[in-house]
Amino acid sequence: MMRTPVDGQPPTDLTAAAFIALTQSLFDMDGRPVPFALRGKGETQDDPFDEHIADVLERTLPPELRVIRAGKPLVNPDIVLARPEEYHLLAKGGEDFDTRSIVAIEVKKISPDKKTGLPARGSGMDYNSTPPCETARLYADRNEEILVPSFYLFALLGQAGENRHVYVESMALVAGSALSKDTDLYDRITGRRKKAIGLGTYGDGADRQRPMLVFANPLGWPWMQRQATLISERGDLHEEFPDLAYVRSITRSWKPMEGREAKKERFYCYRVAALDSRFEEPAEDPFPTPRKRTEETAQRGRFKIDLNRGSIF
Repeated sequence: MMRTPVDGQPPTDLTAAAFIALTQSLFDMDGRPVPFALRGKGETQDDPFDEHIADVLERTLPPELRVIRAGKPLVNPDIVLARPEEYHLLAKGGEDFDTRSIVAIEVKKISPDKKTGLPARGSGMDYNSTPPCETARLYADRNEEILVPSFYLFALLGQAGENRHVYVESMALVAGSALSKDTDLYDRITGRRKKAIGLGTYGDGADRQRPMLVFANPLGWPWMQRQATLISERGDLHEEFPDLAYVRSITRSWKPMEGREAKKERFYCYRVAALDSRFEEPAEDPFPTPRKRTEETAQRGRFKIDLNRGSIF
């Protein structure tokens, strides 16, 4: 059962509350994954796992917190957590929203490599047509834009026998700012784009020019595997939540301009104290990236045939 912060008040940081609730639901008291059933998948974009995560949060978070679902596919983020009274106060005061009042969560389901069992695409994974970012853009009733803190839930799923039972082997709830802080890129990619129309011999073709983005997969870092980890910009969550242990810090480096000295962004890693409270040394740029990344794309769907033998190779 999740305990409230040490001062006896309701949890203030929504991401910490969500992380504890998910960890205690998806793992047992010894840290072993707990299998659960998923309903059958419907249409192509349907995702029962996203639905399951929202169900867990609705069932386990304090009743004063709202769990708001996207409600349809191809909408980013998948889930929004909000404390209505703080949301309204911030909206009236015009201050920046923070993780105490409202937060967006995008769910990223990862499949294991069939040979190793480790996360597939460990050095970089698809984010489809929405780049990760420190904030997500939401829209209120009258279409007003709201920028809220963004987090990403990465989950490595394994199969547990038949009847659609699965389990979460590794899980990470990661601040979007640890993945990218480029709001200009986010706005450019998610804004309106022009299609190329009138293509082909008969002019009935179109190119949607839909981007496919690849960014870091935190579960590719071996330290994150077979564990549940929260990565936050806040370094005091363990003081506020007795269930959390601060276990290490990480830094991510970036260059604001070519020729300028690199800057470092610091983040804080937490785990549920009952499962792992071992403190580790700080890590610099721990998320793996491809070693041989090039600007050119590979040719797609090349049908090769040996004309001498008439076979495909």
